[in-house]
Amino acid sequence: MRGIRVLAAGKFDILHLGHISYLEQARELAGENGELIVVIALDKTILRERGAPPVFPQEQRRKIVESLKFVDRAVIGLDTDDHTLIVSDINPDIIALGYDQYTDTDSLEAYFVSKGMKTKIVRLEKRDADGLCSSTLIRERIIDYYRENGTPR
Repeated sequence: MRGIRVLAAGKFDILHLGHISYLEQARELAGENGELIVVIALDKTILRERGAPPVFPQEQRRKIVESLKFVDRAVIGLDTDDHTLIVSDINPDIIALGYDQYTDTDSLEAYFVSKGMKTKIVRLEKRDADGLCSSTLIRERIIDYYRENGTPR
């Protein structure tokens, strides 16, 4: 019998302490003998949602996230708007949603019932991440810095 399998997902473009807090909480749900699988957003998904390409390409983001000691495996998301497909592939016991991740949980839960899955959705809390814990804030800080100081040579 396997331990608890937890699925977490995100862009993870500029990895920061907010991401670490989210993934550590997801790992806590999995427990010592469980498994944390992280789904990394496709580059084109980020472009569509943000209106700008990611700083790091999807395979680099996957490798960075997978290198974290509390992540068991990181995979690139599927090229579809149907999030149920990757959920079916991974078959998690728990889907860990960050406090700021918005998804149609009612539709997902209805899908679980229709497939006889016992997957639960857990909304994680916002924890203090000691510093810049938003990719948007980090990008803005970098832009402000170069506006004030010019570009490097």
